[in-house]
Amino acid sequence: MTRKRKLKITNDVEVRYANWMAQLIAVMQPWSLYWIAGRASAKTVQVLAERVQEVAHDCPGAPFAWVADTYSDLHKNVIPSLIDGLSLLGWMPDVHFVINREPPREWKQRMYNVCTDWRNTMVFYTGFNFTFISLDRAAIGAGRSYVGVFGDEVKYFPEEKFTNLLKAVRGFRVKYGDSVWYRSRTLTTDMPNPNHLGEYDWILKLARQNDKQRILLALRAGFVYNDTKREYLSRLQEYNSLKADARTEPAVRPALADAERQMMLARRTMERWERRWVKTRRGVSFFFISSSYVNVDILGEDWFNDEFAEGLEGAACNILSVIPKLEASQMFYCNLSMKNFYADGFLNEVIEQHPFGWEQDCTVLRYLDPGRPLEAGMDAGNMLSMVFGQQAGRVMRILKELYTLPPQNVRDLADKFLAYFKPHRRKLLKLYYDRSMNNYKRVSTDMASQIKKAIETDSEGRRTGWTVQLMSLGQGNISSNLEYRFFMDLLPGNLARQLYTLLIDQHNCPNLKSEMEVTRTKAKVNERDNTTQIVKEKTGDKLPVHRLPRESTNLTDALKYFVLRPEVVRMWQSRSKVSGAAYL
Repeated sequence: MTRKRKLKITNDVEVRYANWMAQLIAVMQPWSLYWIAGRASAKTVQVLAERVQEVAHDCPGAPFAWVADTYSDLHKNVIPSLIDGLSLLGWMPDVHFVINREPPREWKQRMYNVCTDWRNTMVFYTGFNFTFISLDRAAIGAGRSYVGVFGDEVKYFPEEKFTNLLKAVRGFRVKYGDSVWYRSRTLTTDMPNPNHLGEYDWILKLARQNDKQRILLALRAGFVYNDTKREYLSRLQEYNSLKADARTEPAVRPALADAERQMMLARRTMERWERRWVKTRRGVSFFFISSSYVNVDILGEDWFNDEFAEGLEGAACNILSVIPKLEASQMFYCNLSMKNFYADGFLNEVIEQHPFGWEQDCTVLRYLDPGRPLEAGMDAGNMLSMVFGQQAGRVMRILKELYTLPPQNVRDLADKFLAYFKPHRRKLLKLYYDRSMNNYKRVSTDMASQIKKAIETDSEGRRTGWTVQLMSLGQGNISSNLEYRFFMDLLPGNLARQLYTLLIDQHNCPNLKSEMEVTRTKAKVNERDNTTQIVKEKTGDKLPVHRLPRESTNLTDALKYFVLRPEVVRMWQSRSKVSGAAYL
C-alpha cells in the first residue's frame, strides 16, 4: 500500500465535511472522550452525533444514558440539537429512531434491556437506546443500569450528582463487556468559567487520564485502518465496474478475476487492521482543549473579527478556551454566591406534557403565583431589559428575564412579555425603572409610556387585558455607589429580617446571573467632597450587540430598579444609618 488508490465519489459513497478536530476524533474513536471546545466548534452536530451512530452500530440493543443539567434544557435544547445533528448525518425520526414512544416490534426485540415506560427514551433501529436523565430530576434513571453515558455542556453538572449517576454505568457486562464502548464516557462542553456561579470545572481533572503513548497508537492505527478502507472500497468499485462490463464483453473476464482477488486481499487487510484498531482503542481516554478556531473554515474570518472587536472579556473563555481570573475584590457584586440562586424553578410535569422544542410560557414557573400581580424592573439602554419577580413573605424571587437587542424595539419586548405571560391570570404589572425613562413625558414619547402602551395594547391596537402601573414617576437617580453598598448588605442575607432575602432563578435568568458574575468595580472621585467611591464598570455596555446579554450591565440595572425602591432605601438607611442622599 505504498500508493493510495483514488476513491470515486458515486451514489454508494457518502461525502461528509468536518473540521479537523472532528476528523481526528472520528479516526481515533477513543473509549472515552472529554472535549472542551470553544463555541461553534460543531460539538453536537458532528462529534456527538457521529459517536452516537458508531455506538448504535457497534452495540446493538445496548442501553446508554444521555445526561443534561436540567429537564427544561434537555427538553428545549439538548434533544432538538441531537435530532438536528443526526438528521445532517442522514438519520431521520421514525425511520432510524423514535423518541418518547414505543418503538416498532422488531426494534424492541433487538433491545437487550427491558423497558416498560417509553417516556424520556430514544430508541434506534438497531435496538440501541438512550434514557434521557436530567440532574435536577435524577429519579428518571433510578434503578437502571447503563452500558455508557453521553453528556453535553457538562460544565453545568455538579460533580457529586454526576459521579453518583456514573455508578449506574456498569450493566450488561456479559453482553457488552468486550466492546470498546463498555462503560464509555462522551462528555463535551465549552470552557468552564470559575467566576460564574453554577459552572463546575471538574472536567479539567480528567486530563490526567490521558496516556500519550496509547492515544498516539490508537491514532496511528486509525489512520492505517482508514487507508485500508479506502483501498478496499476502490478495489470494490473496480470489481463492480468490470463485473458489469463482463456481461457484454467476455474479454474482460480475466481482468475481472484479478480484480476480485485484489478486492478480497484488500478486504482481509482492512479487517485485520480493524481488529488492531479496535484493540488499541480499548480503555483509551482522550482529553483535549481546543478553541473555536478548529472550525474556522466554516465560521470564516469575519465571525472571529466580530467576536474580538471589543475586547476579550467573554471571548477569551468562550472562544479561546482560556480560563479567566477575576478576584472577588474586583467584582461589583462581591458577596454573590450560590445561595442567592435557586435551581428548582421549573415545573417539569408541565414541560413533559409538550413536544420537544416547545416555546415555554409562564406555566413552567414553579414559584409564580398566577393570582397575584407581577412586578418588574426595566432598563432602557442599547439593550432593552426586564426582570420579573414576586415576593412571598420574606423571600423576593426573580422569576424570569426578558430582553431585546437592536434592531428590535419596545414593541418586540412587549410581544415577548405578552406571549410568555399570556396564561397569567392577574394581569397587573407594576413596573420600576430608571428616571431617564420619564424624559419627554410631556409629549408622550417617554420610554415608560411606550412600554406601558405596548403591553396594554397589541400591535393592532387591541386591548390585551394587561394594566401597567408606572411605579417610578418622579423618582430620582439611583447612584452606582448606593447600589454597591445596598447589595453588599442584601446578598449575604443581612436584610432578611428587615426586608427580604433575594433569590434568583439561575435557569430562567441565566444572563442576569452571568452579568452579576462578571460586572467589575472601578474607583470614581466624587466631585462634591473629593472622596473616592466604588462604582459599576460600564465598559461591557459597549460590546458587540450579540455579547450584551451576558457581558453588559443592562439586566443588572433592571434588577437595581426592581429592588431599590424609595421605601426599601428608606428602611435600609434607617437600619444602617447611612449618611448622604440616596437619590442624586
